[in-house]
Order: sequence, then C-alpha cells, then structure tokens
Amino acid sequence: MVKNSNNKPTPEIIRNGNIRKELPSRHNTQRFNPATLKNKNTTMDRLSNLPDPLLSHILSSLPFKEAAKTSSLSKQWRHQWKSTRNLDFNHLYFANLDSNGDVELQPQIFTNFVQQFIANNKSPIMDKLSLTFSSPGDSQELVEKCITFSVERNVKHLKLDFSDPTWDENDLDGPARPMFDLPLSFYNHQVLEAVTLFSCKFDVLRFKNFGLLKSISLRWIELKVSTLKALLANCGCLESLSVKSCWNMDGLYVCGKDLKLSTLVVEKCHFLNPYFEIEAPNLKYLKYSGTVGVFFVYGTGLEEADLDFGLESECDESLGDSLYQSLNQICPTTALTVCTYMLQVIPMGEEPLGMEPRLNVTHLTLRTAMHNYEQYGIRFFLNSCPHLETLTIDIDRSRRICDEYEPPLGDKFESLWTRSAIIFKCITQTLRKVEIKGFKGTRNEVYVMFYLVNHARVLEKLTVITSSEESNRGPEFFRRTLENFVVLAMGDGEAERGDRILAIFFFFP
Repeated sequence: MVKNSNNKPTPEIIRNGNIRKELPSRHNTQRFNPATLKNKNTTMDRLSNLPDPLLSHILSSLPFKEAAKTSSLSKQWRHQWKSTRNLDFNHLYFANLDSNGDVELQPQIFTNFVQQFIANNKSPIMDKLSLTFSSPGDSQELVEKCITFSVERNVKHLKLDFSDPTWDENDLDGPARPMFDLPLSFYNHQVLEAVTLFSCKFDVLRFKNFGLLKSISLRWIELKVSTLKALLANCGCLESLSVKSCWNMDGLYVCGKDLKLSTLVVEKCHFLNPYFEIEAPNLKYLKYSGTVGVFFVYGTGLEEADLDFGLESECDESLGDSLYQSLNQICPTTALTVCTYMLQVIPMGEEPLGMEPRLNVTHLTLRTAMHNYEQYGIRFFLNSCPHLETLTIDIDRSRRICDEYEPPLGDKFESLWTRSAIIFKCITQTLRKVEIKGFKGTRNEVYVMFYLVNHARVLEKLTVITSSEESNRGPEFFRRTLENFVVLAMGDGEAERGDRILAIFFFFP
C-alpha cells in the first residue's frame, strides 16, 4: 500500500503477477453551513459544564504534566487539573538548561511544589502516585510525606524512583549503585496492587502486608536469590514480575507450584551465576535480555518468549550449543522473538541446520541487522518452525555484529536464498503473513523478500515499512522497486500458485 501525497493509503492487490490499484470508494461529504454555528459569544463550553467527578475522570486519563497544562485554558480551569487521581512528581519537570546546555536541577523548587500540592489536596482517593527524585539524600521528609499521603489516599499503583538518569544500564560490571532506605510507613499500604521500586532498599519480609499486590517492578537494586524467593513467597497474588538492571544476583530462581505469575521480565542484570530455573504453572510471557546463561524451564504454559543476548561479549561454538539447549528448555511456545546475536551464534553449534525436535512457533520475530553473518540463523529458524504462520523481520543496522564470527557452512551467503535455496515446510504450507520493518532495499533484504514471495504458496499479505533513514528516496522509488520485484517474483513460475491473491503494502515514515 503506497501512501499518496494526501497521506491516504492506496491499496494494491497482486493477482498472479499483475498489480491492480483499487480506487477508494466515494466518501459522503457535507457542505459547510455557517448558519449552523452559534455566535462566538454565546457558544456553550460543554466540557466546562460537565460534573466535577466526570472532569476529574477525564483529567486522570491524561499524563500528569499534560493535565497541568489545562490550567492555561481559562480562569475556570486554573485549578481544575489538581483533581486528577494520577500524580507524577518528577524532579526533571523542574529542570533548566544552563548556558552550556547541561541540565540544571532545582530540588528546592521541586520539593516546595510537592509539599504544597500534598498539603492542599483534599481528594479522598488517588489511583496512582509516582515520585521520581534522583538521590534524595537530605529529602527524607519529602519521601515520608509522599508515602504517607499515598497510604492515606489508598493508592493502588505506587512508583518510587530514586535512580540517577546518567547510570548506564549496559554496564553490567559497573559499581554498585546507592539505594534509598524506604521508611516504615511504606509497609502500611493495605490496598497496593502494583509497586515500582528503583534504587530502593526494602525489607522483603514486610511485603506480607501487601496481600493484594499483583505487579512488582524492580530496578537498580541489589537482588539476591534469598530476597527473590522471599518476595515470591510473601506475595501470593503476584501476576507480573519485572527485574531490570539489578546486580549481585547469584542466579534466578522463580519456582513454586502455587505461583500465579503470568509475566516474567529479566533485563540487563548482573549475575554472579548465570543459572536460571523457572517453574511457574501459569507463566505465559517470558522476556530475557542480557548475557548467555543456562535455562531450566518446566511446568509452564509459556505462550510467548522474547530472547535478547546482545550483551554477550563472546561468540563461539560452545555458546551456540548453550543457546540451542536454552531454546529447547524455553519452548514449546507459539510466539518467539530472537535477536541478532542468536541469529549469528546458534548455527555455530553442533546442530547448524535447525532445532530437533522442531518448534511449535506460529509467530516468529527476527530482530536483525540483515548482515551476512545472520543469514544462516534466519534459515535455521525457518527450518525449525514448520507451523509458522506470521513472520516479522525488524531491521536495525546498528545492532551488534560479532567480530570473531566464523560461517558454519561456508561464506556464500547469496546462494542461501537464490541458486541453492532450501524451500522449508513453513514456506510452502503455512506462512500467510510477513511484515518487514526498517526496509532499506539492501541486497540481503531483497534476496530474503524475493525468496519469501517466490516460494510462499499460501502467503496472503506482505507489509513493508521503509526505514526513516531512507525516506528521502521517496515513495516512487520504492514503488518502482516493488513493481519490478513483484513481476520478477510472481512470474517465475516455480510454485503452483493458482488463483492466489497476495496483497503487498508499502508504508513510508
């Protein structure tokens, strides 16, 4: 689908190699009648006349900063925004830029604003409260007041972020970060359902008070196995756990036959022992980002896995075997996302052609740079997913390529998709949708797309979203490329296509 100059999409249907543009249907239009407008002075402000509870509900649906901007609408709206039930106190909202362009914080102004807001607020209930204050240090009183306020207002979603925005989440071996001791008032919450703690030190045994807690997100925290086990044991209703940028983790143990956990996210953490054991019968979604580790996953109903090993610094055959074994442990899952590192390394193991047994994946997402070194990995996963129905190729050429990569089966990468291409089962029997993001028209991208369209007999829809870096080429360039490509691919005659209809959509940023 090529967008025209009016930014309205023009669909194109490919029937047996011929492109036919479908003209949009005529839209019903109404003539503008000035008589239907009221005089400017008598026009009723319907929004302002809504009941206060409804206005509060509307404002609560806006980000806190945007709700505050409504104070400039009129005198009537000057204080209306303060009725929002979602508070976001962020010290960065009060920062200025100095003469060098550096951010200059104003902690005293921020502290005064928060204290005054809390003192004057009379709302009996708040839904969410977020406090972001880097290294509060001498501001213990402010933190105490915010937490006490959240307890008194029965806040259900609480976020306390005391991290420094300059910390590098990719530096897994960096020094330990300072953590702020949470006051005892924090544990007085009775209705808390979701808590986010960044750079906080807490007493995990007191989490027994949080009987309704369903979601926990931790970041920039020293997190030992004993702490994580106690957290899971004390929060029986927990459904979502997110652990990011934590350190000194001597492994990951998420086990319990009675766990209600359905979502587990582990990103960019420093592990003393990269050993991950997961036994959660209700787990549906797993996301991992970090270095290569040993996974043992059992007793789950996992439906989706997102694996990113891009922080791994080494690249060799043994790591390829580790990835292979981990994938066997994590699957079966019907939706799988893999990274550039995995595409390069997993074919370097003892099984360079595919998984045995085959995977039950129906939706595969490849995060790739479409580099030569990833081509064997792309073929590996196509071969491993005989039931594949949807393929997403997310292209970003900035993704890391291994310098010490050695091609497992030779360096004739072009032939993988052309002369000696293997036609896998999913290509001919099950693949129906393909989406390519960040398309630039490079050689490898064109080869793979040619292979898919030329051999995918049941393919119904191909969506191509071009890269913003190549937008200067314009829609016409890609349209000509598309026409030449489709005629070539659909006119080859190798596949028995019959009356198949293939819709190809092109989008431009």
